[in-house]
Amino acid sequence: MLDARRDRERKLDDFTALCRRQGLALTVQRRTILEALIGRHDHPTADHIYADVRTRIPGVSRTTVYRVLETLVRLGVARKSSHAGAQVRFDPNTDRHHHLVCMQCGKVVDVEDDRLSELPLPDVKRSGFTIDDYSVQFSGSCGDCARNARAARSRKRRN
Repeated sequence: MLDARRDRERKLDDFTALCRRQGLALTVQRRTILEALIGRHDHPTADHIYADVRTRIPGVSRTTVYRVLETLVRLGVARKSSHAGAQVRFDPNTDRHHHLVCMQCGKVVDVEDDRLSELPLPDVKRSGFTIDDYSVQFSGSCGDCARNARAARSRKRRN
């Protein structure tokens, strides 16, 4: 618990210093939105963050939340994570890491496996493409959705 609090405070201090270096005002909205993001580990959507922030800043607009989240991504304080057919999610963990994505409910979970970060990069010289970073995403069903699907199949067989 103490380590998590220290990590949170360090991230907020780093963000304050980054805003100063970039000449950006450290607004209440920016700080509150970052606090809401780093307080979560479920890869929230902008709407999830908006719901959190509006309890602390009742007059905040959805547009402000979207704009600030985009600023956080641009500054390298957060990352966007997305997969086909789902809303963009935001992640305060900017270190290379990988994800499990439930295709039923949209849940996103971090995967910590050093072998994935050591994958050899493909040869893309002919395409002219430059790879700056990568992440691996596994699609499937989370434990809850898999259990629900098994239960539904079991009920169907009994009927």
